[in-house]
Amino acid sequence: MQRREFSQAALATGAFAALGPLALSRLAHAATVRAAAGMPAMGTNLSGMEWAKPGLRANTSSAPNLHFTVPRKADVAYLAACGFSKNRLPIQWELLQPMLHDTVADTAAKAAIGNPGAFHAGYESFITGVLDAHAAAGTRCIIDNHNYGRYQDFRFQPDGSVIGLTVPPSPLRPYTKDAVQIQSRIFSLAPGATLKISHFTDFWTRAAAKWKNHPGFGGYGLMNEPHDMPKPGGVIASNEEAVKGGEDLTIWPTFAQAAIQAIRAVDTANPIYVAGNQYDSAMVIGAKNPGFPLAGANLIYEVHMYLDAFSNGAFFDYDTEVAKNYSAGFGTGAIKASTGVDRLKIAVDWAKAKGVKLALTEVGMPIDDPRWVEMFTQAAVYAAQSGCELYTWMGGNHWPIRNYAINHVPGWHQNKTLEPEVSGVLKAAIGIAQAALFDDGPGYALAGTPLTITVYARGNLAQPVVLTVASNKGGTFSKTRLTIPAGANGQDSFTYTPAANQIATLTYTSDGQLGGQVPPPRRVFSLTDPVGYAATNLADAALAITAKYSACKWELADGYTDYMLGAPAAAGQIVRAVSDSGYGSSPGNAMEMINWINKDNGAAGPMSLPVMRVTNGKKNSDHAVPESFGFWCKKSSRMAGVQPNPRNRVPYNIEDAHFAVAALSVPAQTNTGVVFQASKTEDLQLSELGFTNGQPRARWIDAKGLTVQLLAPARLAVNAPAVLSLTSSAGAQKLRVNSTEAGSAAATFAPSAFSQMLMGCGYVSYYPREGFRGNLYAVIAGKGAPTAAELAVLEQYLASTAGVALR
Repeated sequence: MQRREFSQAALATGAFAALGPLALSRLAHAATVRAAAGMPAMGTNLSGMEWAKPGLRANTSSAPNLHFTVPRKADVAYLAACGFSKNRLPIQWELLQPMLHDTVADTAAKAAIGNPGAFHAGYESFITGVLDAHAAAGTRCIIDNHNYGRYQDFRFQPDGSVIGLTVPPSPLRPYTKDAVQIQSRIFSLAPGATLKISHFTDFWTRAAAKWKNHPGFGGYGLMNEPHDMPKPGGVIASNEEAVKGGEDLTIWPTFAQAAIQAIRAVDTANPIYVAGNQYDSAMVIGAKNPGFPLAGANLIYEVHMYLDAFSNGAFFDYDTEVAKNYSAGFGTGAIKASTGVDRLKIAVDWAKAKGVKLALTEVGMPIDDPRWVEMFTQAAVYAAQSGCELYTWMGGNHWPIRNYAINHVPGWHQNKTLEPEVSGVLKAAIGIAQAALFDDGPGYALAGTPLTITVYARGNLAQPVVLTVASNKGGTFSKTRLTIPAGANGQDSFTYTPAANQIATLTYTSDGQLGGQVPPPRRVFSLTDPVGYAATNLADAALAITAKYSACKWELADGYTDYMLGAPAAAGQIVRAVSDSGYGSSPGNAMEMINWINKDNGAAGPMSLPVMRVTNGKKNSDHAVPESFGFWCKKSSRMAGVQPNPRNRVPYNIEDAHFAVAALSVPAQTNTGVVFQASKTEDLQLSELGFTNGQPRARWIDAKGLTVQLLAPARLAVNAPAVLSLTSSAGAQKLRVNSTEAGSAAATFAPSAFSQMLMGCGYVSYYPREGFRGNLYAVIAGKGAPTAAELAVLEQYLASTAGVALR
């Protein structure tokens, strides 16, 4: 495989509940019962701690929560609540052991980098914290050395110095300003090898001594995806030679055997996960690893397998992959529903023949096409039936993971945790019945126009769930009895045609399955004059306009302490999750606003979390402290040939007509920063509301660099709630402050994709942008061009969320 390395009984059917010690104990017992019944462990890769490699040693790209992210305690507790008994934690060798044991370093280098062989105290504490979280949840965690048989190091001079060595403020890691002083070491058995067996055994000896007795420890992942080892007698990667290929396949088995012996000298009991050559491919485990199986007790052979044509895990369009007419492991011939099973079977058959255990430690389920889901489902069921452990790629909470095309990351919708679809498939494979119900669909149509509403489960249902839907204001249904089928992630849809000029509330009743759980009541508007209706009910008029434009609405009144089993945030509590209470979401594409940075450990960096405040009876999030990180709705953007039509997308791009309205206050007249931003994480294009030296601003930058900035002439009054708005369409941009136009422009923007929306901060070109350091009450944003009167209603409503009225 040439996988892209950056890709990098208590369980009764019912909704999730907050977990106390007794509940976690029961969950652990249920997992033990499943293991005794022969069900293999299943979980996910808690990715995030291994992402810092691109800039390691070369620059300051080593900041926690930015360049790498440690899984939170809540991540682990949530996975345990789902019934998953073990996870895999990819780590970066260089971050844990920043200097190899035999390095000759001078005093300055040791002071900056660490002593030879010593583990970095901060990074070590991160790993211990993750193991602690697993122990508290009654689950286990594999420590996976995610280094591909390589180690990125400084070049030490004969006197032990490093040319250009620079020591930035903690927690950033030292680096050199001279790129020539960085080397990539690789496993080799030849004279002159830069990464030797002694380096590898020293690392694992120290790790075993440190964590072997930890109750949350689940095993040693010796090395992730060794590949392109040197040629016989060589010391550089074979794919870097002038004539590529011809790697020495004995290198990795020799290193692995030595590491096994070193670990067993310290720890005779815990499992050791042994990867294979050629990116750990399931299809070549027996053919490309001379000497396998190796000597040692309690060894588990780990393999990786993805579903795309070349099993890369980096291509997600089913039809494109079929058209390649190739399937890794088999050659000519298109992928099909059984491809995952067929590939895994090669490894399963080898393991059975050799009498060894097997684990599929990386596999992913693309979510944009049901044919991928069917392929993955077959593979997961086969793994369970074959006694093969399975760990999905990828969980964790590092920012690139969120809504990536293959992910195992929960979201937040309708004020509850939105389980990732892959989780439901795994639950079904190992017999865990547990799910939650949601619904989505449009909310505005004139009389006679049908709207399609979908009710869907996330998780796995042991039995079908039957719901009845009704309206309090007439209208007609295509059906009123809905059946959510048993199994993973089932759904059912209906159409509702509203009566004329009404505000209908659709409600669901249950047959009693799933603890009687139903989606929340749904408002449907058919008002012919929503603006006029504002005189009768401002909130309903504003929601009707929001529905008309399928816009998102986030109110801090809906703020929760966490997006994983959180509770409503009270004054003074951290707030991490705000649901879209508008109409911007669709099935499988929740416009969540969440904060996932890790502050469990004091070494996690300076980023701050928003805090809930209540001002004049109105909830708001406080972003006033320095480096306050707000809320992020991270989605995908189209990539031709890779993911041309992602389901997880934001409502608009810069060239589309769009609008954003925010209710806020500022504690000073000199604030500068972002209030609300739609943008693309990896590029500079954006549309945002914010402040410059206390003056409200609207700003747009397209992919070609065209920049428009509108700056209000007056500053806001200190601590006085206000409403800022921006609108943009071809040839017309406006900034409004408290419903009064404060600036305009006449630009037309080049097509420029957005992949995210943020509140209280920004994030472009791979880097966060400072928030406005004020208080945020609510935001409405969407695609389209509301009339001035419609916009005024939205502004008046948002002002009311802050306890004020606009004149």
